Amino acid sequence: MYFVETADQALAQLDALPAEALPHYAELVAMLQLAPWAGRTYDDRNPDLPTRSQTFGDRGQGLAIYLVLERQRRVCVLRLHWH
Repeated sequence: MYFVETADQALAQLDALPAEALPHYAELVAMLQLAPWAGRTYDDRNPDLPTRSQTFGDRGQGLAIYLVLERQRRVCVLRLHWH
């Protein structure tokens, strides 16, 4: 299991998400605790890159960019977007 933290910049973005997005973000965090490498690599040229992206929301309205710190068993959410 991984510890998931939200970077300061992403905390501001989390605060700006609409209320409807919050349950979806909670589901994303639960997924990241178990399988953070399931997200898409941030750079297709480097599939082992620890920076990943994952959509969330019932229609994929959200996007999270995060960093997997494998040795520490930690995930840091860097950016959030909702459209």
